[in-house]
Amino acid sequence: MSDVVVRTHDGSAPDALIGQIVDLYAAVFAEPPYGEGPEDVEGFRELLAVELPQPGFRLVTAAVDAELVGFAYGYSLRAATRWWEGIAPPPPPEFTAERDGRTFAIKELAVASSYRRRGIGRCLHGALLGRRTEERATLTVRPDATPALAAYESWNWSRLGVVRPDAGEIAYVVMVRSLP
Repeated sequence: MSDVVVRTHDGSAPDALIGQIVDLYAAVFAEPPYGEGPEDVEGFRELLAVELPQPGFRLVTAAVDAELVGFAYGYSLRAATRWWEGIAPPPPPEFTAERDGRTFAIKELAVASSYRRRGIGRCLHGALLGRRTEERATLTVRPDATPALAAYESWNWSRLGVVRPDAGEIAYVVMVRSLP
């Protein structure tokens, strides 16, 4: 991985980089099992604009020869979050009673198909969670994204339950792990 350059960014990432992230997102999530199209990509672009200024936002990028080949980002959940709503089976109230700075949520982690299985995902994951002050982290993943699920489980994530964000949509696996 000596040819991979990993950088950490905050919510003021330059527009050019955001454009590259959206382009990589479009390529990665067009693949099975995701099958996302232009409307999904535009929704991601709009969501990212909302997420960039969130407290504790961190973006990690991986590049090879100045080409973006991977990214991961997340932010700290606020006390008023709806993150834990609708999880089945319902976790205990003391688990879901969020407070500012308690939980870091990974929103996306993506690696270009031609760069997978080289440790880039693990590197992005480690850089994203490194030196966090929260006590735990959470993420959601599609149950049919078996390589992603296997990777997260190998990185000490545990399944908490499932959540269906919108009626008719797929139920996502909610995962958690303690942060050192």
